[in-house]
Amino acid sequence: MLTSFLYQKGKPLETNVSRAQMFAALQQPKDTLLWVDLENPDEFESDSLVEIFNFHPLAVEDCVSDLSSPKVDDYEEYLFLVTNAIDLSSPDKFATVELDIFLGKNYVVTFHKTRVKSVEQVRDGIQKRSDLRSIGHEADLLVHALLDHLVDNYLPILDHYDEKIDTLEEEIFNNSAKDHLAEAMQIKRNIYSLRRIVAPQRDLLYSLSRNPTVFIKTRHMLYFRDVYDHLFRIYGIAEGYHEAISGLLQAFFSYQSTRLNEKINRMTILATLSMPAVVIASIYGMNFHHMPELDWKYGYFVSLGLMAFVSVCMLIWMKLKKWI
Repeated sequence: MLTSFLYQKGKPLETNVSRAQMFAALQQPKDTLLWVDLENPDEFESDSLVEIFNFHPLAVEDCVSDLSSPKVDDYEEYLFLVTNAIDLSSPDKFATVELDIFLGKNYVVTFHKTRVKSVEQVRDGIQKRSDLRSIGHEADLLVHALLDHLVDNYLPILDHYDEKIDTLEEEIFNNSAKDHLAEAMQIKRNIYSLRRIVAPQRDLLYSLSRNPTVFIKTRHMLYFRDVYDHLFRIYGIAEGYHEAISGLLQAFFSYQSTRLNEKINRMTILATLSMPAVVIASIYGMNFHHMPELDWKYGYFVSLGLMAFVSVCMLIWMKLKKWI
């Protein structure tokens, strides 16, 4: 699907821009802003990246392969940004969507294979207002709006994991019978994946906010610094969650080990208390013909009483030693 917007100063906002209008807009960089968004494009739409905008084949390959890590490349005529947005469709199953952004002097091209909420938010805002002035009708400010929404959309995921960690901690220490190891390990993997994509994007935003280029005006770098600050804070929160879940796993293993030791302790006590009975029974279970007590009338009852008496004495002794 291809969505396009064309703003020209003094003219109403145009949508569904034709290829001819795109070519014309690129020749009029002053007071003109073109945004082309490609969502899961077909082959014809993908070819427009090269035919209309003359993007480098390596950049186009990065878009199509959808395997690149967050980065920023300067191709002299435009900046190529690779970012990762959060897939909010299933919070429990952590997934990301690659969003590729081409930033030129008077145009922005976004490329993604599935829906990206940040793109939809900016696109819906423009369609409702029928105007690009809400974002300053400048290419770098449009990219800032996209990145700002992309970073803000990390917050629901962080809140989700915060609640899950609190719930998991409460259930573990409430002596719940449920096995929480699989759930805790899944949360840890998800948070690790979050940190893995946030870290390079933080570096990307740092580069955009500190290194002047012809594509980002000096007066607009402050906006990118604000997004960088948000991303830096998100990384710190994710780092804290990673430490919290690691500590929770250690506590879980210690708790499981303590429970296991308690069970082994009970079994050891039972085995120890039964040892006198086993010894006495084994003595009188021997197949010798000449054993003095075998013909005794009360031998059976005395042997049972002796077993009980010795076991009780051992139990009292253990109590006095405070072993149980």
